[in-house]
Amino acid sequence: MQDKPTSTDLLEAIQDFLMKEVLPQFKDKDLLSYKTLVSWNMLGVISREIRSGEELLDQELARLAKLLKKDSKFPNTLNEKRNLAGSWNLELRDRIRKEKLSLEDSEYWNHVKETVREKVEVTNPRFTTE
Repeated sequence: MQDKPTSTDLLEAIQDFLMKEVLPQFKDKDLLSYKTLVSWNMLGVISREIRSGEELLDQELARLAKLLKKDSKFPNTLNEKRNLAGSWNLELRDRIRKEKLSLEDSEYWNHVKETVREKVEVTNPRFTTE
């Protein structure tokens, strides 16, 4: 029995189709070319989120647990992890505001920078901070 393609395989096949078959048909149609490129890009974001999103979320939760001195046992489902990260990020925000933490509190700001970098890399894989 043959394994079926993964979700990311299917998304990448649609991306390939858009670039090789559909986009060339819109040479003089700027709006359709633009919408095709935007669709291609969105499919790439979805593919990268499926491929590495949960791993990045686990890394973010680990950093937050350390900063906020929380239990490092995380929920099992992706949705529960997202909810936990959201509530812990609000808690971190409130701590930064309440304690008037500055850039000198590098432990907090390194976490924020790393989280933002990871999220931007999912939406734009060519992004680099170097």
